Amino acid sequence: MLRPFFCWALCIQYLSASDHEYRLIQDLKVGHDPVERPVSNHREAVDCQIRILLQQLVDVDEKNQVVTLVIWTQMTWHDYKMRWDPIEYGNITTLQVPSGSLWKPDVLLFNTADEHFDASFPVNMAVRHTGEVLMAPPSIVRMSCTFDLTYFPFDDQVCYLKFGSWTYTGNQVDLRIDNSGLSEKNQMDLRYYVPNGEWELIATPAERVANEFHGEKYVELYFRMHIKRRTLYYGLNWVVPSVLISLSNVLGFTLPTECGEKLTLQITNLLAVLVFLGMVSEIIPPSSESIPVIVAFFSTSLLLLGLSTICTVLVINVHFRNPRTHKLSKTMRALFLEWLPWLLLMTRPGRKFAKLRRYTKRQPEEVEPGGSFLSGEFSMTKAPLLAVPEETYDWQETVRNSSESRRSSTMSHQPRLMALAYENTPLRQELREVISLLHDFKEKLVEDELEEECQADYKYIAMTLDRLFLFLFSAAYVSTVLAMVTATPRVFV
Repeated sequence: MLRPFFCWALCIQYLSASDHEYRLIQDLKVGHDPVERPVSNHREAVDCQIRILLQQLVDVDEKNQVVTLVIWTQMTWHDYKMRWDPIEYGNITTLQVPSGSLWKPDVLLFNTADEHFDASFPVNMAVRHTGEVLMAPPSIVRMSCTFDLTYFPFDDQVCYLKFGSWTYTGNQVDLRIDNSGLSEKNQMDLRYYVPNGEWELIATPAERVANEFHGEKYVELYFRMHIKRRTLYYGLNWVVPSVLISLSNVLGFTLPTECGEKLTLQITNLLAVLVFLGMVSEIIPPSSESIPVIVAFFSTSLLLLGLSTICTVLVINVHFRNPRTHKLSKTMRALFLEWLPWLLLMTRPGRKFAKLRRYTKRQPEEVEPGGSFLSGEFSMTKAPLLAVPEETYDWQETVRNSSESRRSSTMSHQPRLMALAYENTPLRQELREVISLLHDFKEKLVEDELEEECQADYKYIAMTLDRLFLFLFSAAYVSTVLAMVTATPRVFV
Protein backbone atom coordinates (compact mmCIF):
# COMPACT_ATOMS: atom_id res chain seq x y z
CA MET A 1 0.00 0.00 0.00
CA LEU A 2 2.89 2.40 0.73
CA ARG A 3 4.83 1.78 -2.52
CA PRO A 4 2.24 3.46 -4.83
CA PHE A 5 2.06 6.38 -2.44
CA PHE A 6 5.81 6.96 -2.49
CA CYS A 7 5.94 6.67 -6.30
CA TRP A 8 3.12 9.21 -6.60
CA ALA A 9 4.94 11.61 -4.23
CA LEU A 10 8.20 11.36 -6.20
CA CYS A 11 6.42 12.02 -9.48
CA ILE A 12 4.70 15.07 -8.02
CA GLN A 13 8.05 16.37 -6.73
CA TYR A 14 9.77 15.80 -10.08
CA LEU A 15 6.99 17.47 -12.00
CA SER A 16 7.11 20.34 -9.57
CA ALA A 17 10.89 20.76 -10.00
CA SER A 18 10.57 20.55 -13.76
CA ASP A 19 7.81 23.13 -13.64
CA HIS A 20 9.97 25.49 -11.58
CA GLU A 21 12.88 25.12 -14.00
CA TYR A 22 10.60 25.72 -16.97
CA ARG A 23 9.15 28.85 -15.38
CA LEU A 24 12.66 30.08 -14.54
CA ILE A 25 13.89 29.61 -18.10
CA GLN A 26 10.86 31.35 -19.53
CA ASP A 27 11.19 34.26 -17.13
CA LEU A 28 14.91 34.65 -17.91
CA LYS A 29 14.20 34.79 -21.63
CA VAL A 30 12.01 37.82 -21.23
CA GLY A 31 13.88 40.90 -22.36
CA HIS A 32 17.11 38.96 -23.00
CA ASP A 33 19.08 39.02 -26.25
CA PRO A 34 22.21 36.83 -26.61
CA VAL A 35 23.83 39.49 -28.79
CA GLU A 36 23.61 42.20 -26.12
CA ARG A 37 26.53 42.64 -23.75
CA PRO A 38 25.38 41.90 -20.19
CA VAL A 39 25.90 45.40 -18.76
CA SER A 40 23.33 47.88 -17.48
CA ASN A 41 25.35 50.78 -18.89
CA HIS A 42 26.93 50.50 -22.33
CA ARG A 43 29.95 52.48 -21.11
CA GLU A 44 30.78 49.75 -18.67
CA ALA A 45 33.07 46.81 -19.50
CA VAL A 46 32.23 43.19 -18.89
CA ASP A 47 34.72 41.86 -16.36
CA CYS A 48 35.77 38.42 -17.71
CA GLN A 49 38.00 36.20 -15.59
CA ILE A 50 39.99 33.51 -17.47
CA ARG A 51 41.57 30.50 -15.86
CA ILE A 52 43.56 27.86 -17.80
CA LEU A 53 43.46 24.30 -16.55
CA LEU A 54 46.35 22.41 -18.19
CA GLN A 55 45.59 18.73 -18.49
CA GLN A 56 48.33 17.33 -20.74
CA LEU A 57 51.30 18.30 -22.86
CA VAL A 58 50.63 16.00 -25.81
CA ASP A 59 53.42 16.75 -28.28
CA VAL A 60 56.26 19.15 -29.02
CA ASP A 61 57.06 19.30 -32.73
CA GLU A 62 60.38 21.12 -33.02
CA LYS A 63 60.59 20.72 -36.79
CA ASN A 64 57.23 22.44 -37.43
CA GLN A 65 57.47 24.55 -34.25
CA VAL A 66 54.08 23.48 -32.93
CA VAL A 67 53.05 22.45 -29.41
CA THR A 68 49.91 20.39 -28.81
CA LEU A 69 48.06 20.76 -25.48
CA VAL A 70 44.86 19.59 -23.84
CA ILE A 71 43.41 22.47 -21.82
CA TRP A 72 40.19 23.69 -20.29
CA THR A 73 39.56 27.40 -20.81
CA GLN A 74 37.42 28.47 -17.87
CA MET A 75 35.75 31.87 -18.37
CA THR A 76 33.62 33.61 -15.74
CA TRP A 77 31.58 36.83 -16.03
CA HIS A 78 28.36 38.36 -14.62
CA ASP A 79 25.08 38.82 -16.45
CA TYR A 80 22.77 41.14 -14.53
CA LYS A 81 19.72 39.74 -16.35
CA MET A 82 20.43 36.20 -15.15
CA ARG A 83 19.52 36.76 -11.50
CA TRP A 84 16.64 35.19 -9.62
CA ASP A 85 15.43 34.35 -6.17
CA PRO A 86 15.91 30.63 -5.54
CA ILE A 87 12.96 30.57 -3.12
CA GLU A 88 10.54 31.56 -5.89
CA TYR A 89 11.76 28.75 -8.16
CA GLY A 90 11.93 25.74 -5.93
CA ASN A 91 15.40 26.54 -4.49
CA ILE A 92 17.07 26.23 -7.92
CA THR A 93 20.46 27.91 -7.60
CA THR A 94 22.17 26.73 -10.80
CA LEU A 95 20.89 26.47 -14.31
CA GLN A 96 22.57 24.87 -17.35
CA VAL A 97 21.83 26.52 -20.66
CA PRO A 98 23.21 25.97 -24.18
CA SER A 99 26.16 28.11 -25.17
CA GLY A 100 24.26 29.82 -27.97
CA SER A 101 21.42 31.03 -25.80
CA LEU A 102 23.49 33.56 -23.80
CA TRP A 103 26.06 36.18 -24.62
CA LYS A 104 29.65 35.05 -24.36
CA PRO A 105 32.95 36.82 -25.00
CA ASP A 106 34.65 36.06 -28.32
CA VAL A 107 37.90 35.03 -26.67
CA LEU A 108 40.23 33.16 -29.00
CA LEU A 109 43.74 31.74 -28.97
CA PHE A 110 45.70 34.13 -31.18
CA ASN A 111 48.79 31.96 -31.77
CA THR A 112 46.88 28.84 -32.75
CA ALA A 113 48.26 26.55 -35.45
CA ASP A 114 45.02 24.60 -35.91
CA GLU A 115 43.34 24.71 -39.30
CA HIS A 116 39.96 25.31 -37.66
CA PHE A 117 41.41 28.12 -35.54
CA ASP A 118 38.96 27.57 -32.64
CA ALA A 119 39.22 23.93 -31.60
CA SER A 120 37.15 24.21 -28.40
CA PHE A 121 34.22 21.88 -27.88
CA PRO A 122 30.82 23.64 -27.50
CA VAL A 123 29.53 23.02 -23.98
CA ASN A 124 26.68 24.30 -21.86
CA MET A 125 27.01 27.28 -19.61
CA ALA A 126 26.46 27.09 -15.87
CA VAL A 127 24.42 30.07 -14.60
CA ARG A 128 24.08 30.78 -10.90
CA HIS A 129 21.26 32.72 -9.30
CA THR A 130 23.66 35.57 -8.55
CA GLY A 131 24.13 36.19 -12.27
CA GLU A 132 27.53 34.54 -12.47
CA VAL A 133 28.05 32.67 -15.76
CA LEU A 134 30.67 29.94 -16.04
CA MET A 135 31.83 28.33 -19.27
CA ALA A 136 34.80 25.90 -19.41
CA PRO A 137 35.08 24.32 -22.88
CA PRO A 138 37.76 21.62 -23.23
CA SER A 139 39.96 21.80 -26.27
CA ILE A 140 42.98 20.25 -27.93
CA VAL A 141 44.97 23.27 -29.04
CA ARG A 142 47.95 23.42 -31.39
CA MET A 143 49.87 26.59 -30.73
CA SER A 144 52.86 27.94 -32.59
CA CYS A 145 56.07 28.37 -30.64
CA THR A 146 59.53 29.61 -31.58
CA PHE A 147 62.17 27.14 -30.43
CA ASP A 148 65.78 27.93 -29.67
CA LEU A 149 67.58 24.66 -30.39
CA THR A 150 71.11 25.90 -29.78
CA TYR A 151 71.61 23.57 -26.82
CA PHE A 152 69.56 20.65 -28.17
CA PRO A 153 69.10 18.11 -26.60
CA PHE A 154 70.04 19.89 -23.36
CA ASP A 155 67.62 22.76 -23.95
CA ASP A 156 64.82 24.62 -22.20
CA GLN A 157 61.94 26.17 -24.11
CA VAL A 158 59.41 28.87 -23.27
CA CYS A 159 56.08 28.88 -25.13
CA TYR A 160 52.96 30.87 -24.46
CA LEU A 161 49.20 30.86 -25.00
CA LYS A 162 47.97 34.24 -26.18
CA PHE A 163 44.29 34.87 -25.46
CA GLY A 164 42.30 37.91 -26.36
CA SER A 165 38.96 39.18 -27.58
CA TRP A 166 38.72 39.21 -31.35
CA THR A 167 36.40 42.23 -31.69
CA TYR A 168 35.74 43.76 -28.26
CA THR A 169 38.07 46.44 -26.99
CA GLY A 170 39.33 46.71 -23.44
CA ASN A 171 36.56 49.23 -22.69
CA GLN A 172 33.94 46.66 -23.66
CA VAL A 173 35.42 43.40 -22.34
CA ASP A 174 38.07 43.57 -19.65
CA LEU A 175 40.01 40.30 -19.57
CA ARG A 176 41.72 39.34 -16.35
CA ILE A 177 43.66 36.32 -15.05
CA ASP A 178 41.85 34.19 -12.51
CA ASN A 179 44.75 33.10 -10.27
CA SER A 180 42.86 32.57 -7.06
CA GLY A 181 44.44 29.76 -5.05
CA LEU A 182 47.48 29.56 -7.38
CA SER A 183 51.11 30.38 -6.74
CA GLU A 184 53.01 33.12 -8.50
CA LYS A 185 55.21 30.54 -10.23
CA ASN A 186 52.31 28.55 -11.67
CA GLN A 187 49.46 30.71 -12.94
CA MET A 188 47.88 27.73 -14.70
CA ASP A 189 45.78 25.30 -12.74
CA LEU A 190 47.73 22.01 -12.66
CA ARG A 191 45.40 19.93 -10.52
CA TYR A 192 44.58 17.67 -13.49
CA TYR A 193 47.96 17.81 -15.20
CA VAL A 194 49.45 14.52 -16.50
CA PRO A 195 53.30 14.68 -16.65
CA ASN A 196 54.97 14.25 -20.01
CA GLY A 197 57.69 11.63 -20.51
CA GLU A 198 59.98 13.79 -22.65
CA TRP A 199 59.42 17.26 -21.21
CA GLU A 200 59.38 18.48 -17.64
CA LEU A 201 57.11 21.39 -16.77
CA ILE A 202 59.12 23.98 -14.82
CA ALA A 203 56.76 26.95 -14.43
CA THR A 204 53.60 28.48 -15.91
CA PRO A 205 53.63 32.23 -15.24
CA ALA A 206 50.98 34.52 -16.72
CA GLU A 207 50.85 38.16 -17.75
CA ARG A 208 48.14 40.68 -18.68
CA VAL A 209 49.08 43.14 -21.42
CA ALA A 210 47.05 46.08 -22.75
CA ASN A 211 48.05 47.24 -26.24
CA GLU A 212 46.92 50.20 -28.31
CA PHE A 213 45.60 49.50 -31.79
CA HIS A 214 43.99 52.23 -33.93
CA GLY A 215 43.50 54.33 -30.85
CA GLU A 216 41.68 51.59 -28.94
CA LYS A 217 42.90 49.53 -26.03
CA TYR A 218 42.94 45.77 -26.46
CA VAL A 219 43.66 43.40 -23.59
CA GLU A 220 45.73 40.24 -24.14
CA LEU A 221 46.52 37.47 -21.67
CA TYR A 222 49.78 35.52 -21.97
CA PHE A 223 50.02 32.14 -20.25
CA ARG A 224 53.64 31.04 -20.56
CA MET A 225 55.00 27.52 -20.27
CA HIS A 226 58.60 26.93 -19.27
CA ILE A 227 59.47 23.35 -20.19
CA LYS A 228 62.76 21.47 -19.93
CA ARG A 229 63.74 18.48 -22.05
CA ARG A 230 64.57 15.25 -20.26
CA THR A 231 68.04 14.49 -21.64
CA LEU A 232 68.56 10.94 -20.40
CA TYR A 233 67.08 9.38 -23.54
CA TYR A 234 69.14 11.48 -25.94
CA GLY A 235 72.26 11.11 -23.84
CA LEU A 236 72.12 7.31 -23.73
CA ASN A 237 70.94 6.81 -27.30
CA TRP A 238 72.77 9.59 -29.14
CA VAL A 239 75.69 11.14 -27.29
CA VAL A 240 77.17 8.06 -25.58
CA PRO A 241 77.15 5.89 -28.76
CA SER A 242 78.74 8.72 -30.73
CA VAL A 243 81.51 9.09 -28.15
CA LEU A 244 82.10 5.31 -28.21
CA ILE A 245 82.26 5.38 -32.01
CA SER A 246 84.86 8.13 -31.83
CA LEU A 247 86.82 6.16 -29.24
CA SER A 248 86.81 3.03 -31.42
CA ASN A 249 87.97 5.13 -34.35
CA VAL A 250 90.94 6.41 -32.33
CA LEU A 251 91.78 2.90 -31.14
CA GLY A 252 91.88 1.86 -34.78
CA PHE A 253 95.29 3.55 -35.03
CA THR A 254 96.65 0.99 -32.57
CA LEU A 255 96.00 -1.88 -34.99
CA PRO A 256 98.94 -3.19 -37.05
CA THR A 257 99.72 -0.97 -40.01
CA GLU A 258 99.35 -3.80 -42.50
CA CYS A 259 95.86 -4.62 -41.17
CA GLY A 260 93.32 -3.71 -43.84
CA GLU A 261 90.43 -3.91 -41.35
CA LYS A 262 91.49 -0.50 -40.03
CA LEU A 263 89.98 1.12 -43.10
CA THR A 264 86.82 -0.98 -42.79
CA LEU A 265 86.40 0.05 -39.14
CA GLN A 266 86.71 3.74 -39.89
CA ILE A 267 84.32 3.64 -42.85
CA THR A 268 81.78 1.81 -40.67
CA ASN A 269 82.14 4.47 -37.97
CA LEU A 270 81.71 7.15 -40.62
CA LEU A 271 78.42 5.64 -41.75
CA ALA A 272 77.22 5.31 -38.14
CA VAL A 273 77.78 9.01 -37.45
CA LEU A 274 75.96 9.82 -40.70
CA VAL A 275 72.95 7.88 -39.37
CA PHE A 276 72.97 9.90 -36.13
CA LEU A 277 73.25 13.13 -38.10
CA GLY A 278 70.25 12.08 -40.18
CA MET A 279 68.23 11.44 -37.03
CA VAL A 280 69.00 14.94 -35.78
CA SER A 281 68.05 16.50 -39.11
CA GLU A 282 64.59 14.95 -38.78
CA ILE A 283 63.99 16.98 -35.60
CA ILE A 284 65.78 20.24 -36.33
CA PRO A 285 63.86 22.66 -38.58
CA PRO A 286 65.66 23.32 -41.88
CA SER A 287 65.61 27.09 -41.35
CA SER A 288 67.15 27.01 -37.89
CA GLU A 289 68.82 30.31 -37.02
CA SER A 290 71.48 28.70 -34.85
CA ILE A 291 73.46 25.48 -35.11
CA PRO A 292 72.61 23.06 -32.28
CA VAL A 293 75.48 21.80 -30.17
CA ILE A 294 74.70 18.18 -31.03
CA VAL A 295 74.82 18.97 -34.76
CA ALA A 296 78.18 20.69 -34.33
CA PHE A 297 79.42 17.67 -32.38
CA PHE A 298 78.27 15.16 -34.99
CA SER A 299 79.61 17.32 -37.83
CA THR A 300 82.99 17.62 -36.13
CA SER A 301 83.04 13.87 -35.50
CA LEU A 302 82.17 13.29 -39.14
CA LEU A 303 85.01 15.57 -40.25
CA LEU A 304 87.50 13.84 -37.95
CA LEU A 305 86.34 10.43 -39.15
CA GLY A 306 86.86 11.50 -42.74
CA LEU A 307 90.34 12.82 -41.97
CA SER A 308 91.22 9.67 -40.05
CA THR A 309 90.16 7.56 -43.03
CA ILE A 310 92.46 9.59 -45.29
CA CYS A 311 95.30 9.23 -42.77
CA THR A 312 94.77 5.47 -42.61
CA VAL A 313 95.01 5.24 -46.39
CA LEU A 314 98.27 7.20 -46.20
CA VAL A 315 99.66 4.89 -43.50
CA ILE A 316 98.84 1.76 -45.49
CA ASN A 317 100.38 3.31 -48.59
CA VAL A 318 103.63 4.08 -46.75
CA HIS A 319 103.72 0.62 -45.21
CA PHE A 320 103.78 -1.14 -48.58
CA ARG A 321 106.30 1.15 -50.27
CA ASN A 322 109.64 -0.19 -51.53
CA PRO A 323 112.85 1.44 -52.78
CA ARG A 324 112.09 0.48 -56.38
CA THR A 325 109.17 2.90 -56.53
CA HIS A 326 109.95 5.50 -53.86
CA LYS A 327 113.17 7.06 -52.68
CA LEU A 328 113.60 7.85 -49.00
CA SER A 329 115.40 11.17 -48.65
CA LYS A 330 117.78 12.10 -45.87
CA THR A 331 115.30 14.59 -44.45
CA MET A 332 112.57 11.94 -44.31
CA ARG A 333 114.96 9.55 -42.58
CA ALA A 334 115.95 12.10 -39.98
CA LEU A 335 112.35 13.22 -39.39
CA PHE A 336 110.43 9.94 -39.37
CA LEU A 337 113.14 7.53 -38.21
CA GLU A 338 114.81 9.63 -35.55
CA TRP A 339 113.04 12.72 -34.29
CA LEU A 340 109.36 11.74 -34.38
CA PRO A 341 109.93 8.31 -32.76
CA TRP A 342 111.93 10.03 -30.03
CA LEU A 343 109.16 12.62 -29.45
CA LEU A 344 106.44 9.93 -29.51
CA LEU A 345 108.35 7.73 -27.02
CA MET A 346 108.78 4.91 -29.52
CA THR A 347 111.58 2.34 -29.38
CA ARG A 348 112.95 0.19 -32.18
CA PRO A 349 114.59 -3.18 -31.46
CA GLY A 350 118.38 -2.88 -31.46
CA ARG A 351 118.27 0.90 -31.34
CA LYS A 352 119.31 3.33 -28.62
CA PHE A 353 119.14 7.10 -28.39
CA ALA A 354 122.35 8.79 -27.27
CA LYS A 355 123.99 12.19 -27.66
CA LEU A 356 123.89 13.79 -31.08
CA ARG A 357 126.86 13.36 -33.37
CA ARG A 358 127.65 13.29 -37.06
CA TYR A 359 128.21 9.93 -38.66
CA THR A 360 128.37 8.38 -42.07
CA LYS A 361 126.00 5.72 -43.26
CA ARG A 362 127.08 2.81 -45.40
CA GLN A 363 125.86 3.13 -48.99
CA PRO A 364 125.72 0.59 -51.80
CA GLU A 365 129.20 -0.33 -53.00
CA GLU A 366 130.19 0.61 -56.51
CA VAL A 367 133.17 -0.76 -58.46
CA GLU A 368 135.21 2.01 -59.97
CA PRO A 369 136.46 1.53 -63.54
CA GLY A 370 140.09 0.85 -62.56
CA GLY A 371 139.43 -1.83 -59.98
CA SER A 372 140.02 -5.55 -60.26
CA PHE A 373 138.02 -8.20 -58.46
CA LEU A 374 140.91 -10.65 -58.30
CA SER A 375 143.26 -8.09 -56.83
CA GLY A 376 140.64 -6.94 -54.34
CA GLU A 377 141.02 -3.30 -55.39
CA PHE A 378 137.66 -1.71 -54.84
CA SER A 379 136.84 1.85 -53.84
CA MET A 380 133.75 2.22 -51.66
CA THR A 381 131.75 5.45 -51.78
CA LYS A 382 130.53 6.87 -48.50
CA ALA A 383 128.14 9.81 -48.11
CA PRO A 384 127.81 11.87 -44.91
CA LEU A 385 124.36 12.03 -43.34
CA LEU A 386 122.61 14.64 -41.17
CA ALA A 387 123.38 15.04 -37.49
CA VAL A 388 121.24 12.38 -35.79
CA PRO A 389 121.36 10.52 -32.47
CA GLU A 390 123.92 7.73 -32.13
CA GLU A 391 122.33 4.35 -32.80
CA THR A 392 123.16 0.68 -33.13
CA TYR A 393 121.56 -1.79 -35.48
CA ASP A 394 122.17 -5.34 -34.36
CA TRP A 395 120.50 -6.81 -37.39
CA GLN A 396 122.56 -4.59 -39.69
CA GLU A 397 125.78 -5.75 -38.00
CA THR A 398 124.71 -9.35 -38.60
CA VAL A 399 124.18 -8.65 -42.27
CA ARG A 400 127.52 -6.91 -42.54
CA ASN A 401 129.31 -9.73 -40.75
CA SER A 402 127.80 -12.26 -43.14
CA SER A 403 128.88 -10.11 -46.08
CA GLU A 404 132.43 -9.81 -44.70
CA SER A 405 132.64 -13.56 -44.14
CA ARG A 406 131.60 -14.21 -47.69
CA ARG A 407 134.10 -11.64 -48.93
CA SER A 408 136.96 -13.06 -46.87
CA SER A 409 136.09 -16.54 -48.09
CA THR A 410 136.23 -15.30 -51.66
CA MET A 411 139.50 -13.43 -51.10
CA SER A 412 141.10 -16.45 -49.43
CA HIS A 413 140.61 -18.42 -52.61
CA GLN A 414 142.03 -15.71 -54.82
CA PRO A 415 145.69 -16.96 -54.93
CA ARG A 416 144.61 -20.45 -55.91
CA LEU A 417 142.21 -19.12 -58.55
CA MET A 418 144.91 -16.82 -59.94
CA ALA A 419 147.41 -19.64 -60.07
CA LEU A 420 144.94 -21.81 -61.92
CA ALA A 421 144.17 -18.94 -64.27
CA TYR A 422 147.87 -18.65 -65.24
CA GLU A 423 148.64 -22.39 -65.27
CA ASN A 424 145.92 -23.42 -67.70
CA THR A 425 145.01 -20.92 -70.36
CA PRO A 426 141.77 -22.65 -71.50
CA LEU A 427 140.58 -22.61 -67.92
CA ARG A 428 141.19 -18.88 -67.52
CA GLN A 429 138.02 -17.93 -69.40
CA GLU A 430 135.86 -20.24 -67.30
CA LEU A 431 137.37 -18.90 -64.08
CA ARG A 432 136.70 -15.37 -65.16
CA GLU A 433 133.06 -16.28 -65.84
CA VAL A 434 132.79 -17.89 -62.41
CA ILE A 435 134.36 -14.84 -60.77
CA SER A 436 131.98 -12.59 -62.67
CA LEU A 437 129.02 -14.65 -61.52
CA LEU A 438 130.23 -14.49 -57.92
CA HIS A 439 130.63 -10.76 -58.23
CA ASP A 440 127.10 -10.42 -59.58
CA PHE A 441 125.79 -12.66 -56.83
CA LYS A 442 127.53 -10.55 -54.24
CA GLU A 443 126.02 -7.37 -55.64
CA LYS A 444 122.59 -8.98 -55.66
CA LEU A 445 122.97 -9.91 -52.01
CA VAL A 446 124.01 -6.40 -51.09
CA GLU A 447 121.14 -4.96 -53.11
CA ASP A 448 118.61 -7.31 -51.46
CA GLU A 449 119.93 -6.42 -48.03
CA LEU A 450 119.61 -2.70 -48.71
CA GLU A 451 116.12 -3.20 -50.14
CA GLU A 452 115.03 -5.13 -47.05
CA GLU A 453 116.50 -2.44 -44.87
CA CYS A 454 114.65 0.27 -46.80
CA GLN A 455 111.37 -1.67 -46.62
CA ALA A 456 111.85 -2.05 -42.87
CA ASP A 457 112.34 1.72 -42.67
CA TYR A 458 109.09 2.33 -44.55
CA LYS A 459 107.21 -0.01 -42.21
CA TYR A 460 108.67 1.78 -39.22
CA ILE A 461 107.67 5.14 -40.73
CA ALA A 462 104.11 3.80 -41.07
CA MET A 463 104.15 2.81 -37.39
CA THR A 464 105.42 6.30 -36.50
CA LEU A 465 102.62 7.93 -38.48
CA ASP A 466 100.08 5.66 -36.77
CA ARG A 467 101.34 6.74 -33.36
CA LEU A 468 101.33 10.41 -34.41
CA PHE A 469 97.74 10.22 -35.70
CA LEU A 470 96.71 8.39 -32.53
CA PHE A 471 97.86 11.32 -30.38
CA LEU A 472 96.50 14.00 -32.72
CA PHE A 473 93.01 12.52 -33.12
CA SER A 474 92.78 11.65 -29.43
CA ALA A 475 93.44 15.28 -28.57
CA ALA A 476 90.94 16.41 -31.22
CA TYR A 477 88.16 14.14 -29.91
CA VAL A 478 88.76 15.07 -26.28
CA SER A 479 88.66 18.75 -27.23
CA THR A 480 85.40 18.23 -29.12
CA VAL A 481 83.71 16.50 -26.20
CA LEU A 482 84.93 19.13 -23.72
CA ALA A 483 83.74 21.92 -26.01
CA MET A 484 80.28 20.34 -26.21
CA VAL A 485 80.07 19.86 -22.44
CA THR A 486 81.23 23.39 -21.62
CA ALA A 487 78.99 24.96 -24.26
CA THR A 488 75.78 23.53 -22.78
CA PRO A 489 74.31 24.93 -19.56
CA ARG A 490 73.44 21.45 -18.33
CA VAL A 491 74.25 17.85 -19.25
CA PHE A 492 72.03 14.89 -18.22
CA VAL A 493 70.19 17.04 -15.67
